[in-house]
Amino acid sequence: MKAYYINLDRAPERRAHMEQALQGVDHERVAAIDGRLQPPTGQGLTRFEIACLESHREAWRRFLATPDAYACFLEDDVHFSPDFAGFVAQDNWIPANADAVKLDSYFNRVMLGAPAPAPLGRKLALLYTRHESCATYILSRRGAAIFLRLTENPTLPVDYIVFPEDPVGQKLRLYQLTPAVAIQDQLYLRHYARGLRFESDISKLDAPKPESGKRGALFTLKREAVRLYRQIFKAKRYLVNRLARGLKPEIVPFQ
Repeated sequence: MKAYYINLDRAPERRAHMEQALQGVDHERVAAIDGRLQPPTGQGLTRFEIACLESHREAWRRFLATPDAYACFLEDDVHFSPDFAGFVAQDNWIPANADAVKLDSYFNRVMLGAPAPAPLGRKLALLYTRHESCATYILSRRGAAIFLRLTENPTLPVDYIVFPEDPVGQKLRLYQLTPAVAIQDQLYLRHYARGLRFESDISKLDAPKPESGKRGALFTLKREAVRLYRQIFKAKRYLVNRLARGLKPEIVPFQ
């Protein structure tokens, strides 16, 4: 399958890193939309989050313009296991009902279904909870079409939509490869003391701020209500996964 990596024009060092890392892999660069050149959104997402999401959408559209059954999507700050190329060289290991397969790990606790054998001694399991980041993942044609529809009017960053809090509840079939074969640079530095110390391209400086007075109070009240709802939802989902499904929290390793 082809790998599409998303890269800003003003980040040539990341482009050089990805071109070297993807040697031997059929790949294509997708010029990322630059959040610095976009006006503040005035919405719940920053202009950088919108730019990131639209860049992923462009990569998905390129994939759907081909006859390919699957494609791999990458951000430009990832490091790969030596086994990575083997997983994009063929697609017969991907479950027929998969919308997405996550190939990286963010090291947050997740809940996975019963593991099935995957190539090169790894396992593949259904993902029942959110797993942060859209750094390295595979989409089927059905998955790409679904996520294009779900991101038409976004209120959340792209990784919250592709890997949401309750994938099964949203009728998404998302799988996790474990151990993972990709990891972002910041995590590589933190957990393995290795990496390239790429400077972040995302800024929160234009995040929406509450106004003063009555409108500010309403903003704060709405924000806290949403936060409380999410906490209740998350607790309920945890109990269902833990007690009804017998799942246990775990961290997906990188190897």
